[in-house]
Amino acid sequence: MGRTILLRFRSIFLAAMLAMFCGTSPVAAEPLLEDPFGIIGAAPTAIGGQTLSFGLGYTRARDGANRDLYGGALEAEAGLLRGLDLRFAQTLERGPAAPYPSDDAARVWGGLSQLGLRWQFMEEEGWRPAMGVFGSVRTAYGETSGPSQSGQIIGLLSKTIIEGPRPLALSLNAGWSELFNAMPRERAGRYEFAAGLAQSIGEDTSLGVSYLRNQQDRGEKDQNIVTAGLWHRLGGRGPILAAGAGAGIGDDSPSFLVFVSAKWLFGAAAP
Repeated sequence: MGRTILLRFRSIFLAAMLAMFCGTSPVAAEPLLEDPFGIIGAAPTAIGGQTLSFGLGYTRARDGANRDLYGGALEAEAGLLRGLDLRFAQTLERGPAAPYPSDDAARVWGGLSQLGLRWQFMEEEGWRPAMGVFGSVRTAYGETSGPSQSGQIIGLLSKTIIEGPRPLALSLNAGWSELFNAMPRERAGRYEFAAGLAQSIGEDTSLGVSYLRNQQDRGEKDQNIVTAGLWHRLGGRGPILAAGAGAGIGDDSPSFLVFVSAKWLFGAAAP
């Protein structure tokens, strides 16, 4: 009887050790598929997950004595509930950009603070795309101008076109922003649209292209920008680094732009 109990105990112990070993073994990360530049994906951050991104950019305007715009951005996300996350963004720029003065030679500081919620109300299944909505409040400010507040609402759509180890996904954003305290020459309501394709070209690398169209103030043509970027995850589970470039289409669009960024994932958001 004692020998039987000992054998059973040993079997249970070995099974427990095997389960612990399997449970702590590394899990292969999913193929990297980041949202293209300027796109808000429909999928929110998982509950208990957080992300932190930091980026730098340079934009060259087509006209004016001061054509160089330098910028930095900090963005954070936190999963709140299933299908819902909180997004915060802070940008800082130096150069000729609204709400700066109209003097082309002026080189002043300005920025934008944004706080919003993203809600995914439909998950992707079969032919049906993932759909969601993003709503936010924003405050823009400049060195020589007063703050201006606006609200924004954007419809989000994402659809995986090709499944497997090298997935290809389509993303669409379409929305409206409303300036609460518009000046006489400013356009209070503006539409915005963005479309992008993201392709996983390796387990830890993805490529994205996007097209952005934003309505401008009265008397100005819509801003059109085409960009392409490359995203790479360090070490399979490390931060995601990105670099890209783009060009504007039309007189009131930038001549070209470049950007670099780094993104960290924590908690349930980590691969």
